[in-house]
Amino acid sequence: MDSLNTVIASLFFWISSHLYVINADFKQPPHYPEIKFITHEKLSQMACEKPCPVIGWYPTKNQIEGKEVLYMIKGVYPVNDLCIRTIFLHELVHFWQDYNNAFENPGDSEKVVFTRREQQAMILEHLYRGQQYNKYKEKTGKEYNPRCCKEIAFGRCVNNPGWINQYLNNTKK
Repeated sequence: MDSLNTVIASLFFWISSHLYVINADFKQPPHYPEIKFITHEKLSQMACEKPCPVIGWYPTKNQIEGKEVLYMIKGVYPVNDLCIRTIFLHELVHFWQDYNNAFENPGDSEKVVFTRREQQAMILEHLYRGQQYNKYKEKTGKEYNPRCCKEIAFGRCVNNPGWINQYLNNTKK
């Protein structure tokens, strides 16, 4: 198993053991999504239809069961970067939701479904980030200073396309 699949396996285990936090009873998908690394320009066009600060994206529409794709921008790698791993976890939660047909209520608008999906993913992302940052602090004696976020506001990574380009340029060094 390569290192990315090892990270996915550990995140699947973490998600399954924390579903109670979001009051979800999801079944674990029997497979992993394919992970495609593409340019930031292409991903922001796919996810936002314009330049936007997207780092990862799991499109919930038009996925083929067993051939699902999760996109990350080229230059980021969840194996080596804790901040990127939290974003990756967020997108994996969307994969779990999709696999379990979460929020498939015919009476709900797309906006309501989107909000519910994001709420669950963000709760688990924040919990994971907090746990991992605490582990980092215990191990190193220092606060974790995320390099992939321009700033953290209300526990959420806040970016802009220019900041992402700066991050990618700094990680190449």
